[in-house]
Amino acid sequence: MKFPVTVSASRLGLVLFTLGLFVVLVKLGLWQLSRAEEKTLLARQMEQRQDRELSVAELERMPESELTGYRLKVEGRFLSPVLLLDNQVYQGKVGYLVYRVLDSGAQKKLLVEQGFIAAPATRDQLPDVPVPPDPVVLSGRLYQRHSNPLSPGLGPEIGAVTRIQNLELAELERFLALPLQKAVLQPDKLPGAELPRQWLPMPMAASKHLGYAVQWFALAWALLLLSLWAWWRSSKQDKPSQELTSTGEFPGQ
Repeated sequence: MKFPVTVSASRLGLVLFTLGLFVVLVKLGLWQLSRAEEKTLLARQMEQRQDRELSVAELERMPESELTGYRLKVEGRFLSPVLLLDNQVYQGKVGYLVYRVLDSGAQKKLLVEQGFIAAPATRDQLPDVPVPPDPVVLSGRLYQRHSNPLSPGLGPEIGAVTRIQNLELAELERFLALPLQKAVLQPDKLPGAELPRQWLPMPMAASKHLGYAVQWFALAWALLLLSLWAWWRSSKQDKPSQELTSTGEFPGQ
């Protein structure tokens, strides 16, 4: 008589586990939808900002969270060292993003993205980075670099050209002992020192978040259908046993 009770207990546990997993999958889908909404709003804001060019003084007064997408025109001189952001890929090639620190005469220095440069054949070699004119007048767009969760530290390898693992502006300030603006400038042109650049202000577009949301919801729907089918099949198989138990007759009697 204990056997049916054991089956019911295990079945209840399976139902609770399935229900919990279903809720988690749905919540993941909803979270991706909310991220898609945030990215859509941010994309609209950047479209509105791209027609406005800031001065350095305006840049310093702007809220840190609202800098991406604005244009900036600035004049200054580049300081040492040259920074190479490691583990970057452009058009199938592995290499670095080259950054330089610009002194515009303001209290805070400005980090400028020079562009992508392919890595040499061996790790102990560093690429020859083209040198821009000095002084220089630059015009371009501002963005804020998102940190790499897999490599949260700066990880500098110090030299005339310094290789870093992450672009954390707060850590970079301490390393360089220089105050930095809270955004990076991607110039439209850098005469005499051009390197390829691509505009990627967001690590993931809204469309990708929507795609992930569809995947999570599809998994939740598939889990629900599979669970209902398994429950129906199990109930159908248990029916003859329940009828035999109710009459007190078992096979072989």
